[in-house]
Amino acid sequence: MMWKVIAADDEGYIREALQKLIDWRKMNCVLEAVVSDGQALIDRIREEHPDIVITDIQMPVLDGLEVCRFVYETYPGTQVILLTAHSEFEYARAAVKYDVCDYVLKVSIMEELPTAVEKAARELGNCHKAAEQREKKESKTLYLQMEQYIDQNFRSKLSLEEIAEALHANGSYLSRLYKNKTGKNLFEAILDRRIEAAKEYLLDTDMKTYEISEAVGIEDSGYFSKMFKKKIGVSPKEFRRGGSHGEIQ
Repeated sequence: MMWKVIAADDEGYIREALQKLIDWRKMNCVLEAVVSDGQALIDRIREEHPDIVITDIQMPVLDGLEVCRFVYETYPGTQVILLTAHSEFEYARAAVKYDVCDYVLKVSIMEELPTAVEKAARELGNCHKAAEQREKKESKTLYLQMEQYIDQNFRSKLSLEEIAEALHANGSYLSRLYKNKTGKNLFEAILDRRIEAAKEYLLDTDMKTYEISEAVGIEDSGYFSKMFKKKIGVSPKEFRRGGSHGEIQ
């Protein structure tokens, strides 16, 4: 993954060094822009949504601490590196409350900046891994909730909207999640559960076909018989007469 970087410094030689003397690709980074003041930096941050921001402290219009505060409040996942002069170091420490990733002295920019950028990249990598693990855990939990909800409610008339509302999730996302987890379409899986339940009714009760159809959540008994034969290979009546234990196809 290539990390997007935007930088700001009001001194031309620093901007030139950032553009021409730093090997960004070696650090898996792309330098998207270098600007000369804090307001221009904030404008570019809004446009580009960078992963790493490098900012001088003393700049026209808005200073680096204002930039740090903006990033902290608006883009908390973005890593910020402060460029400082010796005389500004105490001032720079005020940025601690904004979770600044690192500080680089301008006089040592060529030596210190690559190390700071690599540190920021590691932090970003860790954040991405943590987010992926959290997403996997949440997806697994949601999938298990879907299975439980379907088991408890497949005998009722179910809609995607009803399932989504019950689980407080997006319906399209639920469909994709279920397909990814099982390889089956969500409502195909619900139909399979209904057919399995219908097989038990056919073997263990004397309920009529239309009664079984209603009992497993299918209002149209003709559709139920058609789907039953498609899945099992025989009609409900033939299944009952033969005492067959056919599997869903």
